[in-house]
Amino acid sequence: MNPPQVIATDLDRTLLRSDGTTSERTRAALDLAMERGAQVIAVTARPIRWLDRLKPCFGRLPHVIASNGAVCYDLATAVAYDARPFDPATLPALLADLRAALPTARIALEAAQGMVREAGYELSLFDQDDEDAGRRVVPFEDLAAAVADGALLKILITDRGRNSADMFAEALPAVGMLGHLTYSTPRGVLELGPPGVTKATTLASWCAARGIEAADVVAFGDMPNDIPMLSWAGRSWAVANAVEEAKASAKAVTATNDEDGVAQVIEELFHG
Repeated sequence: MNPPQVIATDLDRTLLRSDGTTSERTRAALDLAMERGAQVIAVTARPIRWLDRLKPCFGRLPHVIASNGAVCYDLATAVAYDARPFDPATLPALLADLRAALPTARIALEAAQGMVREAGYELSLFDQDDEDAGRRVVPFEDLAAAVADGALLKILITDRGRNSADMFAEALPAVGMLGHLTYSTPRGVLELGPPGVTKATTLASWCAARGIEAADVVAFGDMPNDIPMLSWAGRSWAVANAVEEAKASAKAVTATNDEDGVAQVIEELFHG
């Protein structure tokens, strides 16, 4: 196999092990790829404020596409760029439609300046360590106004007692063309990005700016939010622990995240 110019990988449950770390083998494989001239880019649902804690997971720091494609981030310099936010004029009606479709769910907004949430929105473990995420609580009716002065990158909808796939089916008609709905965990969390913005669209733009075509990109993922990227890349692998839809969209399947599945492929690509 010819080595790729770009390695684009999801993080959680794909590159990272179940404990949120990377193995020495994975770090060595990524460093090898970069030494051989490939560019490594992490393509993740994580917001920017969750990214700096990733630095110990890498030897050489990768590029990052965050919030499912809504913004790019330079992990080395802590500079965000190429943001693709929601049109703020659409937000009040969109939030009202989401509330009508999922009345027991609670909503948070991930903006360039941080998170704002309504009361009852259950924070993730990462957010529980974030004082700003925990502090900015407003009534549902005031959510749109709370982010009016900043770029809204993602809407989070949670109902922890439910299944994400069921919530997705109920919310999709309400979203229509006003956003891109997906999820990266089965545990009652939906992620709504700006219309037309996916991991694939931003990765394609990032690559095009560097003269790189899809045929020269290798991608890895595990969840529905990875499907556009797995479909777009010239070569793609789902990890063995991926959902069936992601496996069907990828060109091949590698070992699980806890078995260094991404590293196994990279080693073959650059040693083979």
